[in-house]
Amino acid sequence: MDDFNEKDVRYFYRLLNHREITELRFLKRGLFPAFAFVDNEDDFVAYCKKWNGKRNIYAVIRDRKKGLRKCASANEIIGIQTIVLDIDPVRDSEIPSTNKELSNAIKVSEIISKWFSSQGFKAPYRAMTGNGVCLYFSLPWYEITDENRWEITRSLEWFEKEMRKIFREILEEYNCRIDSMYDLPRIAKVIGTMSVKGENTKHRPWRLSYWIDEPKERRPDPKLLSYILNRNLFNFSSKSNLSPIWLMQPIPYFGEKLSGEWIYEPKIDGWRMEIIKFQGKVEFWGRRLEKKPNWTKKLIGIIPKRALNNIPNGTILDSELYSDRGRRFIPSLFAPECKAKPIIYVFDIIFYKGEFVGNLPLKERKKILEFIEWKDPFQLIRYEKVTDIEKHLREALMNNFEGIVIKELNSPYVIGKDSPMATANWRKIKPK
Repeated sequence: MDDFNEKDVRYFYRLLNHREITELRFLKRGLFPAFAFVDNEDDFVAYCKKWNGKRNIYAVIRDRKKGLRKCASANEIIGIQTIVLDIDPVRDSEIPSTNKELSNAIKVSEIISKWFSSQGFKAPYRAMTGNGVCLYFSLPWYEITDENRWEITRSLEWFEKEMRKIFREILEEYNCRIDSMYDLPRIAKVIGTMSVKGENTKHRPWRLSYWIDEPKERRPDPKLLSYILNRNLFNFSSKSNLSPIWLMQPIPYFGEKLSGEWIYEPKIDGWRMEIIKFQGKVEFWGRRLEKKPNWTKKLIGIIPKRALNNIPNGTILDSELYSDRGRRFIPSLFAPECKAKPIIYVFDIIFYKGEFVGNLPLKERKKILEFIEWKDPFQLIRYEKVTDIEKHLREALMNNFEGIVIKELNSPYVIGKDSPMATANWRKIKPK
């Protein structure tokens, strides 16, 4: 019987898609743990061959801090790009599964995989781990910082709890469980290596892990990322109002290499504002929600009704408030006698006709905005593909903009629960 599958091991390494070093752990109960750190696929395979059959071989799923030469802790994980649901038959620990138990886990994994496809998510890749099944979901790379680390961990934990709730009856029917994999430095079985957990017996044998669905390419799913990160952050029904949300914030760009599809927009030197329309009523809110900045009464009188009528009901827009006489005249828009005319630059949409659309990639949200007929003082911000950042910045400055904002076209809109979410998918660039 084959006891090592190099092809499956290579698929596993590529699916992880780490930006920095990959951490391997070689574990077996009663033996002192061993570790290795690799930065390329061939070394990854070589270490797996060396330890295969002697220990259970695992790899850290998430991206680790650059230059780290020790086992990663939660504070040293810098990005998520993969999440895993671990379906395990219920049995005593450190005991291999029977064939029947394993068959039940495979059946459960198939049901869960089909559910994700039916909900418009990309189907996960399933792997038989030796005793159960792991479902691998690829995400657009999302940066983890000290500011969002706790929130992201809670979001991943919530996701697992939701899956247990949704599939509770199926899990009970097949006597399986979803094990915890939400903590940031979580490890996963390297697929293509032997599971040597417990004692190898006829009815509970050691097995070679393998891919049930061959992962020939990564399928990052921005909708799933948004679903996880935007957990329980809005309450919407036909009987309730849309409430102000914490607007997503860009982070500075320091010249690092970009991956993915990027666009750039002019950076307006105005006041950030969200526009909410529900049941025919329009509200204007500033971004500092902790100060309850409801600007509606002061602005509604200077916005033509015909322009407001074109905004669909059940909509939240992300925008920038400006004036035809520049930034310093924005305060006059709130005065009884205006000394300037408002300009409202619209650049994103979070709700549309009562549905949350932040789970859609940015390019799809931009298409929705283009369907709306905008009238003064609303202007839809135009964007272009990033080709030369320095050139784009110079042109923006020549046109009297503050700078530019670059955005990844496949990224979701992530709402903070108690404060704004800063995202590496939006980068602001101003002159040095």
